[in-house]
Amino acid sequence: MPELFTLVANVLDESFNIQETKNYDLSVVFSETGFACSILDYRRSKYLGIQQVKRNDPGSNPKYKGIKPGFEDFLKNAFAALPWLKNQYRSIHIAVETKKSTLIPAVLFDSQERQNYLNFNFTGGEEERILSDHLISADIQHVYSIPEKIYTALKGHFPQVNPVSYASVVIASVWIHYKNRINNNRVFLHVGDHRCEILLFDGHRMSYFNTFPYQNREDIVYYLIFVMEQLNQNPENTPVILLGNIDKNNPILELIYRYVRHVEFVRRNESFKYSHTLNQFPPHFFYPLLNFQICGL
Repeated sequence: MPELFTLVANVLDESFNIQETKNYDLSVVFSETGFACSILDYRRSKYLGIQQVKRNDPGSNPKYKGIKPGFEDFLKNAFAALPWLKNQYRSIHIAVETKKSTLIPAVLFDSQERQNYLNFNFTGGEEERILSDHLISADIQHVYSIPEKIYTALKGHFPQVNPVSYASVVIASVWIHYKNRINNNRVFLHVGDHRCEILLFDGHRMSYFNTFPYQNREDIVYYLIFVMEQLNQNPENTPVILLGNIDKNNPILELIYRYVRHVEFVRRNESFKYSHTLNQFPPHFFYPLLNFQICGL
C-alpha cells in the first residue's frame, strides 16, 4: 500500500551501512502530516542522512472508499517500505508534535496534577495520554498530551522508547546551542507544517514560549508581531531568528522582512559533522531533529 505515504526526502551518506545500525543513533519526529528521521554515527559524531515521509490522503483512492486508514496503518505501510527503521540502534529518540501543552516551573510541579494543568488551559477531547518532559536547562516541566491511538501505535513499534514532545525538543535544542551567545533579547520562530513555535530569550533565560496553529503565512506573521508587541519587543530592534523548513524564497520571509528589521537564520551545531549529502538542505532545515540527541530528553 505505498499510496499511504510519499518519501519526500531520502538523503543518505554512501558510508551508511544497514548492517551497522547498532552503532547509530536514530531520531524520529512524528506529526499529523508524517515523520522525519535522522541517523547519527556516534563514533564519528557525524550525521549520515535524513528521510522525510509525508502521509497521503487516500480519500480519492477507490480502494479506501468508506475506510479511513489510521495512524497505525500509516506506520505499518511506511515501515514495511523502510524496514531499516525497525533495526536495532545504539539509541532511539522519538518526539511527537502535540496540540495541548503547558509549562510549569519545576519547583511547583506535581506529577499527580498533570491532568489538571492541562484542564486549566484546554477543554477535553479524544482519549489521550498525559505526559511531561523535564527541561533541565530551563528547570521547567513541559506537560502535554498525545492522542492515545498515536501513543499506543508508537509503543507498539518502539516498546522501549518513551516519546517526548517535539516542542520540548525545539526549546532544548535552541537553548543548548544559544545559551552562551544570547546577551540581549532575541525571538526564535520555528515554522512547522501546520504549527509554529515562538520563543523569547531574555538574556540568558527563556521568558516566553507558545505554539500556534496556522493556515497561511499571514497567520504566522500575525502571531509573531502580536507576541512581540505584548512582550514589549520592538520589531525594529529585537532580532528574530528563524528555524524550520523555510526556503529563503518562501513568501513567508517576504512578509516577515516587511515587519521585522533584523532577521537571521539559525546555524548548524558545529559540535557535529554532517554528510555532504545534507548540503542540499539549508542549515536551518531540520534543526531540532539534528540536535535531538543532545537535548537530554
